[in-house]
Amino acid sequence: MTALRLWARLGRATGPRATDMLSAVAFAFATAALLAVLGGVNAFRLRYETGAVDEATGSFVLMLSFVAAALLLPAVWTLAQAAVRLAIARRDDRLAALRLAGATRGQVSAMALLDAVSQALVGGLVGALLALAVTPGIARIEFQGLPFTTAELLPPAWVWLAAIGAVVLIALGAALASLRRVHVTPLGVAQRVRPKRLSLWRIAAFAVPVAAYVLIVGMGVIDVAMGVSIALISILVLSYSLLGPLVIQGVAWLVAKGARSPATLLAARRVVDDPRGAFNVVGAMAVAVMAGGFASLAPAMSGGIDQMSVDMATGAALTIAIAGVLGAVLAGIAQSAKVLDQRREHQAMHRMGVEIPTMRAAIVRQVTLPLLVAVGGAAGVALLLIIPSFLLWVQSPQSIGTWALISALSVVAVLGATASALPLVRRVATERAAA
Repeated sequence: MTALRLWARLGRATGPRATDMLSAVAFAFATAALLAVLGGVNAFRLRYETGAVDEATGSFVLMLSFVAAALLLPAVWTLAQAAVRLAIARRDDRLAALRLAGATRGQVSAMALLDAVSQALVGGLVGALLALAVTPGIARIEFQGLPFTTAELLPPAWVWLAAIGAVVLIALGAALASLRRVHVTPLGVAQRVRPKRLSLWRIAAFAVPVAAYVLIVGMGVIDVAMGVSIALISILVLSYSLLGPLVIQGVAWLVAKGARSPATLLAARRVVDDPRGAFNVVGAMAVAVMAGGFASLAPAMSGGIDQMSVDMATGAALTIAIAGVLGAVLAGIAQSAKVLDQRREHQAMHRMGVEIPTMRAAIVRQVTLPLLVAVGGAAGVALLLIIPSFLLWVQSPQSIGTWALISALSVVAVLGATASALPLVRRVATERAAA
């Protein structure tokens, strides 16, 4: 029997799982956010090319739209990767049963890829519809003294196809990477594979772009075009996603050593065991804080009275809003999926006498710890990014207050989304006992 027929039969027999639905929702929001960002870039491109705005102003605003896209792409990437990770644990259990039943390694590997691609396709199509639905609302926003039009915010058809294709490719790549870490043998696939320790090379991968940005943009040692500066910002933001998990793992290890309550110890040990997953949950909010650094510059620009300052503030607010929605969605979905995937662990702890409030507190602290570390680190990166305008920034108390408010709202949004998963704990922990 071919892998496709086996996958189709199993899908009809078992129906969609909760983690499959959550994964598709995550892909949908990632696709919608990507298309919304590309729509904004397309609108500014059209205005610049058609001469609807002043050439110098249009060129600068177009550049800022690319900066916003560069800040948001890591958040979209993180959400799409996390969508694949949502169903990994439950998928591995199913692979184990199939291998024990006689399925070949090639068949179960192909089925895993089919799972990821199908979820990404469904989520991508739903995300495209969601992007269409919110476009009229975005069109009400004014930039450069002109309101958007729906036609401006709708990129060419090939852009839509490319965006959905990119999300599918991300899903395929993440699925392939996860398969390499699993021993797909009749018994080996069922065992829990301990994640590899994070390498210290991540520090160098972050330090190199930091040094390049400080020398080229901050100190102006080399005179470069604006496009090079944008590329350096993108690389720096992406490199933070490499360093973040390592820092989170180190801090969680220290917290576990000094833990004085079961909930804190449990949360810290879970973060140590899966620092990448912990960072994925809070990565989008870290991007929102970085974007907030740019947003905080807007009040300091001419007191916010000229059109450029207004556009900067509006654009930064949109960037933060999109990143914030992605972060909140990711936090709620990821925590719900983790509760479902760790049902055996919760049931075992419940039978051993661990109280439901303790398990819920562990989930909240499991998010709070990496969230505070990631947001704090992102604040440091944002300060680095605004080096060229740092003196202007510190002279504006309103700028600092705006940024502090943005950071606080980001933390509250993630914790609020995490709370949505807490009611599942009791149902999952008592499920077997009730049965």
